[in-house]
Amino acid sequence: MRRVLPCLLLLAVTACEKIDYIELEPSEIVLRQPNNEVWLVAHGKSRQGRPGIRVVVGWSSADPSIATVDNTGKVKPAKSGHTEIIAKYGDAEARVPVDVLYVEKISVEPKELTLQQDGESVELKAKAFDYRGKEIKDRTPTFRGSDSKIISVAQNAVFGMGPGTATVDVQIDGIKTTVPVTVEPAKGPKKK
Repeated sequence: MRRVLPCLLLLAVTACEKIDYIELEPSEIVLRQPNNEVWLVAHGKSRQGRPGIRVVVGWSSADPSIATVDNTGKVKPAKSGHTEIIAKYGDAEARVPVDVLYVEKISVEPKELTLQQDGESVELKAKAFDYRGKEIKDRTPTFRGSDSKIISVAQNAVFGMGPGTATVDVQIDGIKTTVPVTVEPAKGPKKK
């Protein structure tokens, strides 16, 4: 019984510790796709850094048009931009920065192609950009030709198959652009 009493007393003091600040995990959030979700965890702390009683914080978003948060701390993206998720418990408040980095624009080089039938292929290089105009390097483009009799597309390489005009559709995360392609007749005898 003697050993139990000091432990209970220590537990009661720790449990009654006043919450002076909140620590949030993770300390920042980056959401890249519409189906991304991140759960925030709030830890109430005393001025000395000791954990306080289990706290149930109130969650809110500084800009719900960019990211939302529910009462469990689950954060979801709404559109590209920057905001903060706020946790409050009494007078204590903590904020976590949130960046939603959807692809807003893509560029492709070259912007148009002129190829020789059965000639050398040309590689297209696509780049994705976020709402700030910064390049997003962790996205993979897809390339699709409009007419297989005129062009063949293998990954990002475009081959001239037959004379005429076609397009290559380039897409990254739902954002599309089109590259016009002209294929000129082969010079000299046709390769077999």
